[in-house]
Amino acid sequence: RPPQPPVYLFLIDVTVTSINSGLLDVVCNTIKKLLPKNNDDNATNANSNNKKVFDPRTLIGIITFDSTIHFYNLNSNLKQTQMMVVSDIQDIFIPLPENILVNVHECQNVIDNLLDNLPNMWRNNKMSDCCAGNALKAAVMLIKKVGGKILFFLSSVPNIGDLTVNVNREAKYKGSSYKKIYNSGNSGNSNTDLKLREVEMLNPANNEYGEFAQSITQFQIAVDLFACPLYNIDLASICPLIKNSGGSLYYYPQFNVHQYSDKLREELLFALTTETAWESVMRIRIS
Repeated sequence: RPPQPPVYLFLIDVTVTSINSGLLDVVCNTIKKLLPKNNDDNATNANSNNKKVFDPRTLIGIITFDSTIHFYNLNSNLKQTQMMVVSDIQDIFIPLPENILVNVHECQNVIDNLLDNLPNMWRNNKMSDCCAGNALKAAVMLIKKVGGKILFFLSSVPNIGDLTVNVNREAKYKGSSYKKIYNSGNSGNSNTDLKLREVEMLNPANNEYGEFAQSITQFQIAVDLFACPLYNIDLASICPLIKNSGGSLYYYPQFNVHQYSDKLREELLFALTTETAWESVMRIRIS
């Protein structure tokens, strides 16, 4: 078969946290400026270094999520993008898969239109629930036949559906800190227990994300996480997804558009232009 085409699937959080922080605006604006027909400084610099953001075979798709999952029909014959909502997150299906993952060069006009309209479409969204785990599973269902990279923009804590994160794990030990531990005049087992609890916070609460990562690597899928929380999220539990799938973590604590827009743009450009091995074959000869 022919070589695997580069595939980029943008999975974007549109909960109220994402909207209020400005994440959706800066993500849409950045993606649009990186598309082939749009010229900006980043694209110019990339081309000057013999790097193309998207080659002629590149496929891209866009999925958004809050308490439901939203797919977008990017068929080049459409004058306006169609949104399809899957509200039953426990019984996910992919509507019109051939029109959700499309060639970026052939369908750029429709993609441009969607990226222009997405911030306004969700401007008044007040939904705080986040089904990020189910959205990830939907993304895998969409691209598992060809593999590729999921660029996962997360602002809210996954709190409904699959792969949820227990924020109470952080709240439980919120009052403890290394400063209090080392400045304390008390000694003994109590200090040791506090230190161990701090260390435990750096470990995953469970193996769900690690197991999910192992299941998607067989489809040549990697996940890059752009973590943009306003408040603390349990990154320790989510990070095995990135580590075990061969992806990268980009972290923007207490995200706001004025502080992080340039950083996000540069790191997204890097994620899209860095040399990537989509699949490989190893032969072992024994004689």
